[in-house]
Amino acid sequence: MNDPIVMLLALIALWSPAGLAAGVLKLSSTELRFAPDQPQGELYAQNTGDSPLYLDVAQQLVVAPGQPDEHLVPIHEVRRPSLLVTPNRLVLAPGQKYRMTLKALQVPLHNQVWRITFRPRERVIVETGPAAGQPAPLAVSVGYGVVIYQRAAQQQPPAHQE
Repeated sequence: MNDPIVMLLALIALWSPAGLAAGVLKLSSTELRFAPDQPQGELYAQNTGDSPLYLDVAQQLVVAPGQPDEHLVPIHEVRRPSLLVTPNRLVLAPGQKYRMTLKALQVPLHNQVWRITFRPRERVIVETGPAAGQPAPLAVSVGYGVVIYQRAAQQQPPAHQE
């Protein structure tokens, strides 16, 4: 086993792409605009990697966008949502492309901004030294976002303060 060629081949085998299988998410767009009486855009999620990709999809309403008090409200806490994005969980095989369902439920009274976040479900095990005993799980959460601007039927002029 002291042969350098055998050791080199073993090292190459360890670092080969087959040993580093991973799902890679590609989204068709990072920004969509919905306006009344106009065709809706489409959103595709695609796995360009070489292993399955398990995704959690979260929809949130952006309240006071661009303001210091901006915050996100999960879809299940919005009283009457005007937009629904489904599904909220998705499994993509290598090379698979999936069209997300974007459904305008109603035209909002005011312009709204929605954030859709795709989070791959990954589990990484960190090997610890012999003193620690058990391997420690480490959660890695990387989110891929899409912003959807949903326009109101007719923009209301801002109220003037006197």
